[in-house]
Parts: sequence; structure tokens; C-alpha cells
Amino acid sequence: MRFMVVLIALLTVGFGWQSWRLNNASHTIESQSTKLSSKNQALTQKNSQLIALGVLTQTSSRAQMHLYAVAEKNTALLRDRQRRTEELKRENEELRRWADTLLPDAVIRLHTRPAFTGGESYREWLSQNNPVPPGVVSAEK
Repeated sequence: MRFMVVLIALLTVGFGWQSWRLNNASHTIESQSTKLSSKNQALTQKNSQLIALGVLTQTSSRAQMHLYAVAEKNTALLRDRQRRTEELKRENEELRRWADTLLPDAVIRLHTRPAFTGGESYREWLSQNNPVPPGVVSAEK
């Protein structure tokens, strides 16, 4: 009888200990599941950010290639224009004299401006009081 009481006590302690271990393991699994879920959500968010960044990079690359193509086209047009101007100057003596004369002071002042370091300096330069003198109005009627 004593043996049965000891055996039942040992079995009760063993079941209690196993129950405690099972409960502890269940809490550990729940905590790890929560952490895994939050990590998965963070990973999904980072993945969508990377996809958006990739799309933005592709768009930027395409825009940059377009700008380079436009710049090359503008350079070619400018070269053609300068070549044509030189041809015309060689052909026409009156045009050559006109091209070699200096521009009026008012026009020269319109062409001179300080070097700008950004939008703010340009707006500041525009807001300064640098009026262009009024043109001469002829009284021919």
C-alpha cells in the first residue's frame, strides 16, 4: 500500500512537472510566433519599400537617358546653328559687319548676371531693383 501511495505521489509529481514544462513550452511557442509574425510584417514592409525604390530608380534612369538624348540633340542643333551663322557671315559682307558690332549697353546689361548657386539666389537677384532703362519711343505718326 505504501508503495502505491509513493507511486501515485511520484506519478502526480511527474505529471505536474510535465504539465509545467508543456505550459512553459506553449508560452515560448506563442512568444516566438508573435515575434515571427512581427518580423514577417517588417520584412514585407521592407520588401515593398525595395520594390518602390527599384521602380523609382528605373524611372529616374529613363528620365536621365532622355535628358542626355535631349542635351546631345541641343548640342548638335547649336553646332549647326553656329556653322550656319559662320557660313552666312562669310557670304554676306553687311551681315559680317553687323555681327562684329557691339550690342547696345542695355542689351549687354540684360545678358550679364551673377553666377547663381540655387533657386534662392536667383529669386534674390530677381527681387533686386535693377530696372532696365525705357527704350526710345519714336514720335512717328
